[in-house]
Parts: sequence; structure tokens; C-alpha cells
Amino acid sequence: MTGALVGIPQPEPLGQPAPTALLWVLLLVLFFLHLVAMNMMLGGSIIGAVARVRGRAQGRPHHLALAAWFAAALPVLIATAVTLGVAALLFLQVLYGRLFFASAVLIGWLWFAVIPALIVSYGLAYRLAFRKRRPGSADPVLAWAVACGLVAIAFVYVNNMSLLIRPERFVPMFAAGARSFHLNLADPTFVPRLLHVLLGAMAVAGLGVAHIGLERERRDAPFGRWAMRHGSQWFAVATSVNLLAGIWWLAALPSDTVLRFMGRNAGAALALAGGVVFGLASLVMMTLAVQAKRPAGIIRGASAALVLALALMALTRDQVRTAALESAGVLPASWVAPQWGLIALFALLLVAAMVLIGGMVRALLRGAPPAGREVGAEASKAS
Repeated sequence: MTGALVGIPQPEPLGQPAPTALLWVLLLVLFFLHLVAMNMMLGGSIIGAVARVRGRAQGRPHHLALAAWFAAALPVLIATAVTLGVAALLFLQVLYGRLFFASAVLIGWLWFAVIPALIVSYGLAYRLAFRKRRPGSADPVLAWAVACGLVAIAFVYVNNMSLLIRPERFVPMFAAGARSFHLNLADPTFVPRLLHVLLGAMAVAGLGVAHIGLERERRDAPFGRWAMRHGSQWFAVATSVNLLAGIWWLAALPSDTVLRFMGRNAGAALALAGGVVFGLASLVMMTLAVQAKRPAGIIRGASAALVLALALMALTRDQVRTAALESAGVLPASWVAPQWGLIALFALLLVAAMVLIGGMVRALLRGAPPAGREVGAEASKAS
């Protein structure tokens, strides 16, 4: 598919600020960190919105308590996901900028719309956080507005990232209309990839709910036990369906890419196999945790397995991109002009940011969601 090269710019005349291997490692590390935060943000917005609706029924105070926790946590989760996402995006632009900007230009106004959609979602999340102890009729609407805004952003991002690795489509799309507003919906991988993102987010956020239960069990045993079971259920159901979406995505990939995972490339095959194995292990453990009397150890084991699965799936995703671009004849720039001072400064700031984020995560997990009876009483007054 060397004809695809006609549709993309030539490599930048400026040298890369660091060796390609280092930039690649930083991209994967930052994308993995962004993936964890993004999944908690996106999946948490959905789980929180569902909990807020279900909590309006009598006898479900724990749902309201969980909705209040997510209302307080979402502004922090959005800020963390965006910060880590921007960092990962910078390295993506250094390595694949000529493809990324070409696909973004084709998407055009929808890509520009990501920023206002994010600002509105962020503002509504803060509005919901300030109302968390004053439940009212507008709260479910606000919660679902935040969730829908974040899902819309995911929709646009999946369009861009799936189009980025199909440079042979750039020229036909541009010829069909030079004013942008092109979507990659015709790509057979688009729907399973989007489903994979949404279901994976709900699974990771479900595991997060289980960890909230772990932290709260000693201080509020009824809520803690409920949260562990409830989060385990979200994880088990979402992951089970996601296995089907993953198989669909793999089957929809070009044959050359599929062969890469079937043994043509040992690293790609091991990454995919390891991700599947650890993903299945976490699914089995979280399914057991739903009915276990003391699920704490099982949940911790599932968390370790999921971290490994996410890391290996990030490598698998990178292999999909590498295979597609190699097939199209696109190679990274070879000219390197290292800027080690800036790289060292970035490393120091990254370490400081991770320490700060770690502190925020611990504070969120240990923070006490409103007691179920307290939130239930306030809901009754508001209604």
C-alpha cells in the first residue's frame, strides 16, 4: 500500500528530541497511566450515573452513597486523565505527528469539538460535586450529561486513532470533501474498538468500586461489603462481554496484522496471549469475589492480574499500529537531535506528578462517602 504515502506529509526536517526507542517507551508508559485514569473517569461516570438513578428507589442507600463518591471524585479523575493524556499525546505527535495531524484535519470540526465537550463535561462534573449532599431531581440529568459528554469524546478519539493507522484512506476522504467532518465509521474495526474502550472502562471502574469497598469495610462494614460485591459484578459482566468485543476486533483486523499475532511476530503474539491470560484470570477471580464471604484477597489478586493485562494490551495496541503502518510503508523519522536537558526535566516533573496523583488516589479511596441513611434522608427531603 505504498500509494498511501502520497496522502501524508514527509517526515519533519527537524530531528527527534530523543532516540526513537526512548520516545516509544515514554509513549507506552504514559499511555498506560492515562489508560488507568481514563477508564476510571469514563467507566466511573457511567457507573455513578446508573447508581444515582437506581438509588432513587427506596431501600438502596448504598447506591446513593456510591453516586456521591463518584460525584466528588470525577473532577479529580477528569483532571488526571487529561493531564496524562496530553503527555502521551505529545509523544504520539513526535513519533506519528504527520499521520495524527492528517487524520485530525480530516475529522475537522468534530476534533475541535472535543475541547468544548470536555470543558462542559468538566464544569457539569464540578456542579454535580457541589450538589453531592443536596440530592435533587436534576442530579441524574447532570450525571448522565457528564457520562454522555465523555462517551462522545471517546467516540471522536476512536475515530481519530483508527483513521491514523489507515493512511491509504486520507486522499479518498479528502477528495470526497475538503471541508473535513469525515468519520471513520466504515472501518470494520471501528465498532468493536469503541465497544472495547467503553466496556473496558466500565470493568476497570468496577474494580475501582471494589477497592472503595476494601478501604471502607472497617469503618462502614455494610457499605464496604456491598461495594466489593457491586464492583465485582460490574467488572465480571463488562469483561465477559468485552471478550466478545475483543475477538470481534481481532477478526476485523487486516490479515497481515492478524498473522503478526498468530506467530509471525513473537513479541506481538506473546503480548496478546499474555493479555488474554491475565484478563481471564482477573475475570475468574472477580466472578468468585461476587459470592465470596471474604473477597478482599481475591480482589487484590484480580487487581494485580488486571494491571498486567492492561500493560500487555497497551503493547498489543501498539503492535496493531506498527503492523498497519509498516504495511502502508510508513517508517518513523531516523534523524535524532537529542535534547537531554528537556528529557531530564520531563522525567523529574513526571515523578513529581505521579507522587501527587498517588496521594490524591489514596485520599479518594479513603474518603468517606456519605452514609447511606444520610444521603437517603436528604433525598427524601429534596423530593
